[in-house]
Amino acid sequence: MAENDLPLVSVVIPSFNSAKQIEETLQSVICQTYPNIEIIVVDDGSTDNTVAIAGKYRTDKVMVVSQQNSGACRARNNGLQRSKGKYIQFLDADDLLSKNKIAEQVNELEMYPDHIAVCTTVHFHDGTDPESVPLPDESHFLYSTDDIPEFLARLWGADGLTWMVQTSAWLAPATVINKAGVWDESILLDQDGEFFARVMLAGKGIRMCQGVNYYRKYVYGANIASRAHKPQNLKSKLKALDTKFSYVLQREDNERIRRAMASQYMQVAVEAYPVFPDIFKQAWQKCKEQGQPPIVPPLGGRTIETIKQLLGWKAARWLSYHLHKHLTR
Repeated sequence: MAENDLPLVSVVIPSFNSAKQIEETLQSVICQTYPNIEIIVVDDGSTDNTVAIAGKYRTDKVMVVSQQNSGACRARNNGLQRSKGKYIQFLDADDLLSKNKIAEQVNELEMYPDHIAVCTTVHFHDGTDPESVPLPDESHFLYSTDDIPEFLARLWGADGLTWMVQTSAWLAPATVINKAGVWDESILLDQDGEFFARVMLAGKGIRMCQGVNYYRKYVYGANIASRAHKPQNLKSKLKALDTKFSYVLQREDNERIRRAMASQYMQVAVEAYPVFPDIFKQAWQKCKEQGQPPIVPPLGGRTIETIKQLLGWKAARWLSYHLHKHLTR
């Protein structure tokens, strides 16, 4: 089949100060076995030479545009507005795709219209070979199904553990995204969780496919995690949870969904305690309203976990916080 007879796939890449990685990311798309692809790089006000590097790849199938620094969600919406593809691939500017990722997912979605395709994600450290990392077994939360509420309940912690599907693992029909709506630019954390919950529920089902999404990790990841505990970010995370749960409850309401919701709110309550009492109270109240026992996340090493068992999670969390505060002075 000629290239132009195949469905067009739009790859939307938001970038910000990604000069060290953007070329490798672009190469992972250009080298796809699937031939009919357009690439839209939307730079979010980088202060390095990201735009210049990406600009070397400009063709009639590679667009590089810039916007004033407004966040990744605005950049994705900008790229989405410019896209012409039947299918949309969102790809972070430092992540990579296996060569067969898009081909495998397009083939599956052509057989299952209005479904969403997903694949395995390999986490690799910056500076290492992503293909040297063994493929994880994610079958306990990634699988083909038309039961979206159950898929979300399992993903969000109905069975005791919560899981994440990284942004670039998905491929979605543009028609389903149009039905779901654009990225919520007001959400600071869990934007992809909120967006893809809408997209999943707007589609007919999920198809697990071959191919790999490679998610880059950095040695300074702990600093990123600490920023997640700022009050504005925790409030935004609560908002994302509220909206995600409202979507699924419109479709179905059962004990597994409520158990997952309780555990998600519990996570925010733990993160907020004892520093942000107002956010803690909101999250704790929402947790109790679900009427299901939440899963308390791990709080630290063996000593902290023992204290959690003996004295409760609040005592363990209080001690963990003050120990960390003392050690980082």
